[in-house]
Amino acid sequence: KFLELKLDEDDDLRDATIKISGCPNSCGQHEIATIGFFGGGARVGKDMYPNYSMSLGGRFDDKAMLGVTCLRVPVKRTIPVILKIIELFKKNKQSDDTLSRWVDRIVHGNESSGIKSVNEMKRVLSPLVIPPSKSDDPDFYSDYGSDTSYHTITGKGECAA
Repeated sequence: KFLELKLDEDDDLRDATIKISGCPNSCGQHEIATIGFFGGGARVGKDMYPNYSMSLGGRFDDKAMLGVTCLRVPVKRTIPVILKIIELFKKNKQSDDTLSRWVDRIVHGNESSGIKSVNEMKRVLSPLVIPPSKSDDPDFYSDYGSDTSYHTITGKGECAA
């Protein structure tokens, strides 16, 4: 989707990083991404679906910091959430801004546009992450590449050295 929209050619996005891992451990380095996602599960009643926790503002430069947790995002809503963040950035950015600088100002509460804080970002994105009922959208309750309903499995020594 991102290539289709030519977002890889957008200079305002070049310094930003998006890191996604289905695992909650740090192998995917989600905590140092401009927009980071790490995996888990969530439920609607007894029905589980794959879910990410999203963080914003991670950096690994001379002002290094871990991202701030913002929102839980169903896996099947990740692309719409990222595209909405980019849309908000394009609408609210300063003339010479980049996505990373804009997100950094939001995380630190220094942004003067319509999205001034992580809580404001969460408020705007929240309608996108409401899970449908399983009867309305059974595919939502399975992971990409799977034709069965999502469930968690913890392996022995998972990710352990």
